[in-house]
Amino acid sequence: MASIVKNVVHWGSSHRTSSQPVQLDLCEVSSQQMIPVPRNTQVPSKICGKKPKFVDKGFKHPYCSRSCARSGQGPSPTGCVLHGCRATGKPAFSNFCSESHAREGVRLGQVEGCEKCAIQPRIVGPLCIPCDRREKVGPRLRELNADGSTFKNLRTQFLSEWEAPEESPSFEKAYEIILPRDVRIRHDQYRSNNPKFEEVRSFHSSQCICDLGFKDSTLCSFKSCGICCAIKSSFKSFAFGVPFNKGRFGDGIYSYRNPALANRFSTSCTSSPYRVVIACDVTVEPMLDEIADEESLFVPSADAILPVFVIMYTR
Repeated sequence: MASIVKNVVHWGSSHRTSSQPVQLDLCEVSSQQMIPVPRNTQVPSKICGKKPKFVDKGFKHPYCSRSCARSGQGPSPTGCVLHGCRATGKPAFSNFCSESHAREGVRLGQVEGCEKCAIQPRIVGPLCIPCDRREKVGPRLRELNADGSTFKNLRTQFLSEWEAPEESPSFEKAYEIILPRDVRIRHDQYRSNNPKFEEVRSFHSSQCICDLGFKDSTLCSFKSCGICCAIKSSFKSFAFGVPFNKGRFGDGIYSYRNPALANRFSTSCTSSPYRVVIACDVTVEPMLDEIADEESLFVPSADAILPVFVIMYTR
């Protein structure tokens, strides 16, 4: 019995001595020690290490307080730039403390708003962070294999629909437009809301001022490039940010069943040998489809039309 008690006491004491104290994540701000030293002599930094790091809305800062950060090395924290707010500003909100204060700063004219949404402040060039992210995950192009069935069917359709006195063009290259999921969802919703409408293939063209399809398949950022603007916005805006086409049926989007009619608007300002046209899937009333051979197909909303392929051809 005595040996059992001795072992229990020994286990308890060893268990207590092996436990480690809780380690606090202390302030890492460093500052130079203020002592006289010879010139060109390295002075060791003194780390604060006195208080835990400051946590603000789930984000842990490397300093324990604003005053400690100001006295140390590295960037000092700044207050929210919205007038009257004393919270810490954050780079992600353009030195405002929160998204709501960033929006308020734009509304009050304290900072310039995003070029695209005009709601959030500019951070990445002329855009806010959300709009910049949406730009990066926008439509992209994938070249079709000239030996593939999709390429051959598209070429046959393009050339068979071409009706003009002059000789038919030469179909050179084609790219599939990979659209964001939300664009297709809006189009599918439009079709569901108009069950008697039908979807047909049409062609839309405009000025192309970049070397699209000649040097690479990257959509440009030129405001004057009608082709790239239409693709990147899925027909929500055109060259120079114009929100619609103007025509005999009013403001909206115009395309043609006959690609030769779309060719009238196809112009190139670069060294590229190609003319460019967008093949679209457009949802229209059946009656409009019947009269569209010699006239344009008109839709009032971008949700009614999808850019599906980009075609490069020569004449």
